[in-house]
Amino acid sequence: MEIINTELAIIGGGTAGCMASYEAKKNGIESLIIEKASTRRSGCLAPGVNAIYSYLHEGERPEDYYEFVKHQGMGLARRDLALSLIKETPYAVEILEKYGLPVLHERQGRFGMRIYGEHIKPILADIARDSTENIIERAYPFELAVENGEVAGVYVYDFKNDETFFVRAKSVLIATGGASGLYMNYTVPWYPPSNAGTGYSLAIRAGAEIEGFEFRFIPPRIKDVNSPIGVTAVGFRASLKNSEGQEFMKEKFAEYGGEGSPIALRAFGPVREYAEGRFPVYIDTSEITDEQKEKLLKLYLNAWPLFYLFINARGIDLKERLLEVMPCEPYISGSHSVAGIWINQDRMTSIKYLLAAGDAAGGVPLKHVGGALAEGIIAARTASRIKRANDFKPEEKIPEFGDYSWKDAEERMKFVLEHYAGGLSRYYMYNEQSARIALAEVNRLLTLKFGGDVVRCLETFDRLVTAKTMLHHMIERRETRMPPFQMRSDFPEWSDSNYLLVSRFENGEIAFRRDYT
Repeated sequence: MEIINTELAIIGGGTAGCMASYEAKKNGIESLIIEKASTRRSGCLAPGVNAIYSYLHEGERPEDYYEFVKHQGMGLARRDLALSLIKETPYAVEILEKYGLPVLHERQGRFGMRIYGEHIKPILADIARDSTENIIERAYPFELAVENGEVAGVYVYDFKNDETFFVRAKSVLIATGGASGLYMNYTVPWYPPSNAGTGYSLAIRAGAEIEGFEFRFIPPRIKDVNSPIGVTAVGFRASLKNSEGQEFMKEKFAEYGGEGSPIALRAFGPVREYAEGRFPVYIDTSEITDEQKEKLLKLYLNAWPLFYLFINARGIDLKERLLEVMPCEPYISGSHSVAGIWINQDRMTSIKYLLAAGDAAGGVPLKHVGGALAEGIIAARTASRIKRANDFKPEEKIPEFGDYSWKDAEERMKFVLEHYAGGLSRYYMYNEQSARIALAEVNRLLTLKFGGDVVRCLETFDRLVTAKTMLHHMIERRETRMPPFQMRSDFPEWSDSNYLLVSRFENGEIAFRRDYT
């Protein structure tokens, strides 16, 4: 088996990974990127983005940002992580601008900087290619090597050549995306369908600590096209209305900020209207000016071009026809909710020399693109300070495949999670009995060996590991803390408890501790 030596092995050629390679080079260390697809058009930034969120504008304090994310997390946000990341985003934007990203230097939303971001991913790929000659694409990292509590490298399956190699590194950065495809989706997925929770799975199986996995991310979306509504509802003050014309967010969630409520409640509001029969739910853009309408369409064109095609194909005029809204299927996403790998302020996980950043790392809700850029930078600086000898000798390993259809396994997992673990059809509610039924079935699926397309087999396994951990967290939290992200029918009272659940698997058993924020 071939062994490749490097100083920093970066798993994932997305936002955090590409920026980490830049900072690694600047700090004098060699890096290597392992990417499942192509760095130019992979991950959640592939379609573009209209702003760098988590950007600290002149005159604002890091503490202001922390208060913002704490509000969005309904009190659950890691102060140490929020304060450290927000300081780095202006620096990250400078780098992107130097590489040709059009930055408008205009505020968007509370902590956003407007950009023309349809080419941001190719620009990030250019940054990575200028920073390292070692970018290995179409390769799947399938197991971390950990010895004496220290990460030594990662086993990688090269599916172009059907062979395995090992990357031995002084440190390893998990910079993968979150987990899509866990639940049945009612329309096009909001999140990249290839994001399989691989980084979570690698960390979980290696024994790293995981936090907040009970808090799934369920964004309110434009129905049928699954595009975001936040920029419309918050940025343009467009209100949500039920079928009776009631502005229910303003009336029922005034104490949380009305239309500016935390994102979980902006999803929960429509869910309750649906559950109580006052559907459809709409977002009312009829009062926006012509200038606002044009600006709004440009924002969508930069961030979600499918929406632009959708309204043109259906002949929708935003000033004349209300857009229908509904929440979508749940995801696990560290850049949106607090779910992810536990990290310290240096972005080190509970395993020595194993780092995590961006979607892979938890603790700060709605850190978005800016947070991923900043965490990639911080992680690379940490890696540059690591001085160690690593003479780990890997053993021969190859992924195990079988003859059970990966597709059948995924369909079964989605069905079970949908119906027993708080899917859309259950208005996102679950209880202990239902979650344990889902857990038993996920455990059964994990005993199978999958066959078919090798990448899909590996992705299915990673999704199941992610789902298993999520279910353990959902069962352990015996309260309703953040509806509908985490909402129990057997413990329906809303709680304001201020701890994050942190878990760790060891010898097949899961142990929990509580980190108070």
